[in-house]
Amino acid sequence: MSINILPKCAKFKNIKTLQSWNFYRLISDSVVFTAVDRSPSIPLGQTNPLKQGKLRVQLLKSPSHLGHSTSRVNRAYNEDKYSAKVLTINDKEILNFNIFDGHGGDECSIYLTENLAENVENGDNLIKTKKAREDLIKKYVKNIGGYWRRWSKHREKTFETWQNNRLNLKNFKKELKQDDLNFRIPLTFLKTDYDFFQNNTKSGSTCTSIFLQTIYSNSTKKFQPFFENYYFNRNTISKLTIAHLGDTRAIIVDKNGLANGVTDDHHPSNPLESTRLRRYAANFFMTDSFGEERFISLANTRSFGDIDYKEVGVTAEPDIIQLIVGDSTEIKKQLTPDEIQKYTIGGLGGDECFLVLCTDGVTNILTDQEIADIIMTQHKKLGNKATPQICAQEVIKFVEFVGGDDNATILVIRLNGWGNWPNLDRTGELRQSRLDDFNPRRGGSG
Repeated sequence: MSINILPKCAKFKNIKTLQSWNFYRLISDSVVFTAVDRSPSIPLGQTNPLKQGKLRVQLLKSPSHLGHSTSRVNRAYNEDKYSAKVLTINDKEILNFNIFDGHGGDECSIYLTENLAENVENGDNLIKTKKAREDLIKKYVKNIGGYWRRWSKHREKTFETWQNNRLNLKNFKKELKQDDLNFRIPLTFLKTDYDFFQNNTKSGSTCTSIFLQTIYSNSTKKFQPFFENYYFNRNTISKLTIAHLGDTRAIIVDKNGLANGVTDDHHPSNPLESTRLRRYAANFFMTDSFGEERFISLANTRSFGDIDYKEVGVTAEPDIIQLIVGDSTEIKKQLTPDEIQKYTIGGLGGDECFLVLCTDGVTNILTDQEIADIIMTQHKKLGNKATPQICAQEVIKFVEFVGGDDNATILVIRLNGWGNWPNLDRTGELRQSRLDDFNPRRGGSG
């Protein structure tokens, strides 16, 4: 959702001066709910809207639906950042959550927090105008060169691949006809990257962004317990788009309580990344003292910023993954068996419990399943009091306790299966042994 605003300091003498301004666009960070009458005498299913109208609630201040926690852990300062926005793209409302892991300073992660979502929303010109795309790539070729000279020769094929990388659902052709996120996101990521390093800063940041859009609802006017049909409600089907570069991570926990990692780290050891880069930069691969393969001095082969390494192929081109999440009953009605198998997590057909975004300060300490189990066991312990916010904080507390050595940040995003997972802690004994090993009363690790 975006509105036009004027700078407070602007003074306009006539309408022509007013029209000459490029308006600033303020991206919303809030969702809107219908105010309802919850009088004890009114049954939940018959709850009626109040005459007062709508309530606007900030996403980052909605602990029952979004949890977020961050810590510098043992670092001197915290370079991790995150954001939650509501975008309007092609007249559709899309909820956007982002996590950024800065390095070499926090200039890049701060810049992304303030600009990336706005650039994605305002990317129409890059989508619709070939000249705008050509001008952007020419800037990379002229001012960066190297990898980008070779890349530009195949740009039309790359653009075609991006455009064709979309969901194809038999019953939702109309709803998905205007879906251009698969093309919009890579282009606006590249533009954001180029705009940032014009500031001559050498910092960088990895990133995982998700975009959630409800494409179907079977209860438009039914209280459930909200009249609005957001992705976390029952009786809805939503399209999930994940844009990823670097080693931040997205994890979806399915209805069986199993953690499903849906992003792959862009490390030199990743076969696809190794193949991409060795075509142009074979001499830049090396192994550090810990036996880990690095690309020059970098652990990541894709990132924003890192201007010194753009010439050899460190890029802000994200991997794009698109999935369907939502109510399993509705998904089975609206999707074919082949579509369910192809586009839902594990082919299970929906009822996902929650989605996690986290930095490598978390995943270097905890496996995907351990992260999921900490959240689920905390909910078991506290019941409905264990909001996503409390669960997110519990994960970071664990990382701090066992001695993580990097900034640690997590977002826990409630999906419509929240709280309905099996009563099973798959990694409880492992976590307990690690807690015992790092018990500070025993003077450190065992």
